[in-house]
Amino acid sequence: MEKQHIDPQNRSILIVDDNAQNIQLVASHLKEEGYRISFSQTGRDVLNKIKNASFDLILLDIMMPEMDGFEICTRVRQHPEYKEVPIIFLTAKIDKESIVKGFEVGAVDYILKPFHGAELLARIRTHLELKAYREKVEEINIQLNKEILKGIKMQEELEEMNRRLYEKATKDALTGLFNRRKMTDLIEYEYDRALRNQLPFSVIITDIDHFKAVNDTHGHDCGDEVLQEVSQILTSMTRKQDQASRWGGEEFLLLLPETDTNGARTLAEKIRTKIEQSSYFCGKTELNITMTFGISSFTDGKTDKTVIKEADIALYEGKNSGRNRCVAYSE
Repeated sequence: MEKQHIDPQNRSILIVDDNAQNIQLVASHLKEEGYRISFSQTGRDVLNKIKNASFDLILLDIMMPEMDGFEICTRVRQHPEYKEVPIIFLTAKIDKESIVKGFEVGAVDYILKPFHGAELLARIRTHLELKAYREKVEEINIQLNKEILKGIKMQEELEEMNRRLYEKATKDALTGLFNRRKMTDLIEYEYDRALRNQLPFSVIITDIDHFKAVNDTHGHDCGDEVLQEVSQILTSMTRKQDQASRWGGEEFLLLLPETDTNGARTLAEKIRTKIEQSSYFCGKTELNITMTFGISSFTDGKTDKTVIKEADIALYEGKNSGRNRCVAYSE
């Protein structure tokens, strides 16, 4: 099935921020693309607007007076007609707890302030395409029920669209690796399997050292190329049963089934060496890239969330002790 083309003039976006300058900045980018724009500066106004208007996407700040972005998102999702409307947090608040809470209350994405206009427009376009895909899936399903005899061709189209929808919903657009939400599901599955069969598994969280300096010095296009090259190295050096994901920003997570701490440390060290010895170019400029690795393994008494937390703690221990090293969590 052909890609769903989004006509900005037929798409309405609600910008929610208590700061008028922030609204004007976001609106300036959206107007250039032709989107129809509305705005609100309070949660109460948002709830009034969604009763009287239909929006295709909502950009929502977290730090709002009286009613914060989390509560606004929760209450918007209570309206049946807004259960599938994409809500993106556009905020400077990106601590891990806030990110997790944002997904729990129904957000589909978050964008860090100050944002890049191209990134903002790309993410909006992606989520509008996802919404269009879902609407098309529903439309095709209805048609299938009416025209069974024509179902074979339409089923092929549906399967192709579902495949594309799955790719968009589970994969990171830049690197092609699993996204955080999909990897969380995979870890939960592996945890249940480990409990049943008394098998180990390990998690490696790894982070590109001084990545902000790459973006600041060479630009975000260069940073994107580095992320893609690192992703290729990660996938090329892991086994078929291992899973790799972009965990967030320049952070990656590897899930290693039936692997204990020693096995995970051995793999992490091989990857660390490969990353350090590889060449990375931005134009004619060669960059030196290193990564720090935090390792944790499942043992009796741990939960899947504990394993992730311990790998994160080990990563930060590696960062604090000089970077470019592999650290396994220890009590």
